[in-house]
Amino acid sequence: MKTIEKMLMKYASPAALLLLAGWFALWAFKAEYSAAAMLAAYASAALFGLCLIRLFPRLAGWLSLEDGPPAETGIRASRFGRRHPWAAIALRVALLHVLLYAAAYCFDLARGGYTGGLLNTMERLWNRTDAPHYQGIAENWYVAEGDPRFHIVFFPLYPILIKILSLLNIGSFPAAVILSNICAIGCGILAYELAAVDMERKDALFTATLLSVFPGSFFLAAPMTESLFLLLSLACLLSSRKKSYLLAGLFGALAAFTRSVGLLLMLPVFIEAMGDILRDKPSSKGIAFRALGTSMIALGTAGYLLINHLVTGSPFTFLIYQSQHWNQQLGPFFNTAAYQTELLLKNAASGDTRMVYGLFLPNLLCAFGTLGILLPSMKRLRPSYGAYALVYFAVAIGCTWLLSGPRYLAVCFPVAFGLAELTKGRRIPRAVIAVILTISMLIYLWMFVSGYPVY
Repeated sequence: MKTIEKMLMKYASPAALLLLAGWFALWAFKAEYSAAAMLAAYASAALFGLCLIRLFPRLAGWLSLEDGPPAETGIRASRFGRRHPWAAIALRVALLHVLLYAAAYCFDLARGGYTGGLLNTMERLWNRTDAPHYQGIAENWYVAEGDPRFHIVFFPLYPILIKILSLLNIGSFPAAVILSNICAIGCGILAYELAAVDMERKDALFTATLLSVFPGSFFLAAPMTESLFLLLSLACLLSSRKKSYLLAGLFGALAAFTRSVGLLLMLPVFIEAMGDILRDKPSSKGIAFRALGTSMIALGTAGYLLINHLVTGSPFTFLIYQSQHWNQQLGPFFNTAAYQTELLLKNAASGDTRMVYGLFLPNLLCAFGTLGILLPSMKRLRPSYGAYALVYFAVAIGCTWLLSGPRYLAVCFPVAFGLAELTKGRRIPRAVIAVILTISMLIYLWMFVSGYPVY
């Protein structure tokens, strides 16, 4: 055990920091941004590096059995007899989403007056950005010609489920809304259950609440993939915490069949499996099950690549379309901080406040806010969650043309877990945070309804 701890601290941690520093240095040597943009990039890389510095000792101590109990002896296991608050959580999430729909309708009414019935207005307000593409796939599947051929970049599980629900003789849009709300309710319940493995009841409830009120969390009520992806991610991690690794692999594979970043769930499941192997010393069969469950997650990505091949003749057509049609490639996350800052300043100088307040400022605030929460909470987060949060952040924010930062980060569940840990036992700060986040979400929703570039 001590050997693993020494290796992580002596080799892995410095290597990761040197790799980050070298990556940043190579990028900075070629970058041509203003001083403010370069400062933003440096701040982003520095915060990320500090998170790494805090993660590795936590991971080393955890793997060496000096930090944290085995999964099955966590707080949740000591109170199975207590009543589950699932009904209350489900009611809260459903009520919140009804209020979000009502708020969106009122925002639109105040902005442009009466423009139609409630259902028609709801479809007009919420069926935007990527939502119509998923419904198009549900109705016509993927095609190889015309403009819809570019929709191959959207992963298939969500439209498949829309298609199944639409068999109930309802349209694709109502089916998508119903699906997203069912998944969002499930997210609240599973977030509570996962948090309750390590936290007291009130802390677990607060964690579930946070996932519902982040600025981009209103997308959990939208006909898009966020609620499904978050549900499957939570189910994957909860299964691994209960040592049901084949089930974790199944949920992880479904998450990877929903969004590209689902493949990243292999990391936290692998860390959990390694911890179990070192602590419990299972039989060779138990080790095989853990390896199989972790590997199964890649099947979701493999299934998506197979669809690409069957439809277009190449498993990697989506990468070409992402780059050529959607202007999206994977780049350094600190480059995102730089160009978003540069564009914010340029649009502010030109008076384009809609781009400033609708796109660049929310992206930057949520990105830096996420790192700002992860940094102090990294020593309290379970190492598998912390590692996943950093890798997810680097990939999701490392877009060459980031449009949806708040939406992407709203489903990075370790942020809520970290914030709950930081405010444990502090009722007033928690209330203030919940109010601020809710107001921020409503402001962001207002911009979405008002036609700002909120994606």
